[in-house]
Amino acid sequence: MAAQTKMRKLFIFPALLFAAMAWSQTPSPRQSRQTKTSNPKNPSAQDRRGTEESPLFIKEIPTTKTDDESAQDAKERAEKSANDRKVANFTEILALVGALQLVVFGLQSYYLRRTVEAAGEQSADMKRSIAEANRLATAMEEVAKDIAVSTQAAIDSVAALRERTAQQMRAYLCVIIGSGDYQDRAKNFKFASRPMLINAGHTPAHKVSYKAKAAIFPVPLPEDFTFPLTGESIGAALVGPQQNATMGEIVDEFCDDTEVADIRIGNGKALYIWGIVSYEDVFGHKHFTKFCQTTHFATDNKVYGFFMPKHNDAD
Repeated sequence: MAAQTKMRKLFIFPALLFAAMAWSQTPSPRQSRQTKTSNPKNPSAQDRRGTEESPLFIKEIPTTKTDDESAQDAKERAEKSANDRKVANFTEILALVGALQLVVFGLQSYYLRRTVEAAGEQSADMKRSIAEANRLATAMEEVAKDIAVSTQAAIDSVAALRERTAQQMRAYLCVIIGSGDYQDRAKNFKFASRPMLINAGHTPAHKVSYKAKAAIFPVPLPEDFTFPLTGESIGAALVGPQQNATMGEIVDEFCDDTEVADIRIGNGKALYIWGIVSYEDVFGHKHFTKFCQTTHFATDNKVYGFFMPKHNDAD
């Protein structure tokens, strides 16, 4: 649309100039009459120059103009002079307008070129900005991946630290040789074993309970022995760190009095006790300790024993 407006302006100036030139060349009425007078319609049919009727020397008698013709000539000269001044003024105006148009077109061209250059620079800046944004996005993506890896590593480290701390600080219940009683029918004592439960950990053990069974069996135990446990669990106590508790179980029946001496020292037969201890640590994890041992009695009434290869386990 701007280009069409410029083309219209370019065509207007030559058209106005041509119209002014045509106006200045239009003949006046007096010139028209002089043209008609100098070209008569009926010239002489025969040239008689050098005769009496048409001598070689002709005396020109000037034609006397009337007042009306003189006034008309003066009026025409005044009109022509005024028209010439108008045409000159109009031409000067057109020239000034043309010069102004040239200045305007020049300024438009200059600012248009500046605008195009600025647009080109802005486009280049935009391309550079987009490239930088893409590089930044790629870098941020890599950083996000690294952060995710670091976060996962931190989570794994915290989990491992918590697990290791739990392993180091949790309660560990173990069963050691304790005390016991040998059979004395006169006092109504049956064989009994009382192993010791010790918390070797650094935090309390909660909900401590156990099942145990004591019996007289041959030495060694049969390979197919299943260590049966019946009845309800005993206790639901708390055992603090580095504290201990006593468990106990009595055999069901009296044995032959002639076998008591051999059973006391584990000769052929022995007093066995086995069982399982259940508890929870301060982290809410459940654990167990299985045990199986023999109980022996020395002549000085000291109690000692041995741990069996089977049924001694813990988690």
